[in-house]
Amino acid sequence: MGSSVFTYHRGRVVEAAFTRPADTTTYAAGDVMGTAATTPITFAGATLTGNGFTIIQKAILYSSANVATKADIDLFLFHTTLTPAADNAAFAPGDSTLLTAVGVINFPTGGWTVGAAASGAGGNAMCVVKDIQLPIVSASASKGDMFGVMVVRNAYAPISGEVFTVRLGVVD
Repeated sequence: MGSSVFTYHRGRVVEAAFTRPADTTTYAAGDVMGTAATTPITFAGATLTGNGFTIIQKAILYSSANVATKADIDLFLFHTTLTPAADNAAFAPGDSTLLTAVGVINFPTGGWTVGAAASGAGGNAMCVVKDIQLPIVSASASKGDMFGVMVVRNAYAPISGEVFTVRLGVVD
């Protein structure tokens, strides 16, 4: 999973990407979408505690594929690292894990816009969520990382090796 930070006027864009496994197994509602390993999506340097907290204002989810039925995805965000369930397994965090959650961003099925219209792996699409206003605080006293787990909320038939990139627009 890659991660990077871009600076823009009055804020920053924090980015993380991952490649899902090389299979086309359909996700059921409530399944984790991730890599073959059980690692969270890491948003390096997402929070700055010097100003008290960081606010997520916008989120964009990119997919390297264009499928007929778009995914309805919840991005759970945590201030502490965690070990999510394996890809295509049910999302069932324990109490102590859920207490480290800072919020959830939904990328709805109807929010997707097609970029390259070719179907399957030849296309791509993105989903933009605006006006989020989600305050987040780092678990440490310095600039901190944030961790994410994507959970599919509908039956989603993926493309093998599909790449997802998440960009979060934040202000400190």
